Amino acid sequence: MDELRVRVYNVHFGDAILVRIPDKDDSGNTVNRHVLFDVGNALATTGGSDVVFKPVVEDILRELNGQPLDLYIMTHEHMDHIQGLPYAERYYYPDRGKTLKERLNTRYAWLTASAAEDYGKGHMLAAELRLKFERDFAEIDAYIHSASFLEQVEPQQLTYLEALLAINNPRSSKDNVAYLRDLAEHTYYVHRESDLEGMHPFHETQFELWAPEEDTSVYYGSCPSLALGITCGDEGGGKTDLREYIPPAGVDASAFYNLVDRRRQFAENLLAIDKAANNTSLVCCIKWRGWRLLFTGDAELKSWKVMQERGQLSEVDSLKVSHHGSHNGTPGESFLEILFPKREVKGKERRAVVSTWREPYPSVPDEDTLKRLYDPEISGLQPRCDKLVRVDESLDEELFVDLVFEG
Repeated sequence: MDELRVRVYNVHFGDAILVRIPDKDDSGNTVNRHVLFDVGNALATTGGSDVVFKPVVEDILRELNGQPLDLYIMTHEHMDHIQGLPYAERYYYPDRGKTLKERLNTRYAWLTASAAEDYGKGHMLAAELRLKFERDFAEIDAYIHSASFLEQVEPQQLTYLEALLAINNPRSSKDNVAYLRDLAEHTYYVHRESDLEGMHPFHETQFELWAPEEDTSVYYGSCPSLALGITCGDEGGGKTDLREYIPPAGVDASAFYNLVDRRRQFAENLLAIDKAANNTSLVCCIKWRGWRLLFTGDAELKSWKVMQERGQLSEVDSLKVSHHGSHNGTPGESFLEILFPKREVKGKERRAVVSTWREPYPSVPDEDTLKRLYDPEISGLQPRCDKLVRVDESLDEELFVDLVFEG
């Protein structure tokens, strides 16, 4: 019997998913085709161990067995989703005769629409908001690494902030996205309204994109202006530090310093930068022989709300839990009742998988979020899903976990 298989790799805190799908070729014969989602991890603590990429990439190539990768999907531009293939190319394949790109021989690639080089020409507001966030990022980065801040910050807080900075670093992200733009023979920048006809080689399998919107300005919240007081000694060549603000003449000193303190709530701005990128995630539903499998990237609550407003949500059989099981990656009960409605008796088996790790974020995955998906003690009802797989618990140091769907 034909089987669709979802292979979720252990890349620690990140995503790398290879989907093998029995499909038809041009002559009507059944062949196995492959879709690869992302490949990256967090760049911090053990959650960002780069040594994981060598065995993962080797297994992907082994599964392809000399055949082209049919479709690569980059959900969004965060480093925990995109840096794995460029890293493997740089460190593992420069002296092996063929580059990793040549070995993968990717036919089609979908990148989230806002990753296009000319995206800003048609979406000026989104481009302006993104540029503001990048300027904020640079100022926050300098602030966090200033001598004054480092003297007072707790080690655990610094680890958390360093992880957010690493994942959102726009310079590193651009370098990796540039690699992925050239990965495939045919590259498309897609969004919810994209006509996918001719953008993939599949005949029997169907694809739906539920998100993101083409105009990503809908995902940018308002951020207060920063007043971080960054200065550099020796005319820019010395140690970065914080300068003292002095109230202008005639301004109440207490009110002035209260305003400065409020504007120094840089963590809110950093999280807003993180959310905006997450909400540009491609949310892709794969439909195959009665199964509906949803891959969500890191879509957060704003994206789920927009999906609901656009009438995109419907019941699915399998869910890649968004944002590594974070509390802000899975929608509320009214949304879940559409995706995984509660049942009196067990029906077709539903599954959920969480690609996550115990570091660098101690509150991820969020246990309450996972209980909403799978709690065998719900009185009188079946859990929303019948099987919940956590990479951090189920795999430990193993390479992957497989979810199999019979045709």
